[in-house]
Amino acid sequence: LLVIPLMVENNLQSLADKVIVVDVDEKTQIERTRLRDKVNTAQVKAIIESQANRQERLAIADYVIKNNTRNHKLLPQVAELHQIFLEICKTNRQK
Repeated sequence: LLVIPLMVENNLQSLADKVIVVDVDEKTQIERTRLRDKVNTAQVKAIIESQANRQERLAIADYVIKNNTRNHKLLPQVAELHQIFLEICKTNRQK
């Protein structure tokens, strides 16, 4: 398991067999970043503009976790992916 926040920007997707992108709409991303980092909207937008855009991140994704809502909505998505990866591991071991 690799956690690479700037995977697209550094063209590192070839390091992984599967890519999971945690996706959030821009409005939510701006608001969360403003609150977390205590910065203004213009600063957040400048950060976002310096990174790969949402479409570029989604284009490399094998799986997407939608993170537009509260944390309790994330757990079922993560649990589902966990089961998928357990099956992939099981299949690979049997080969």
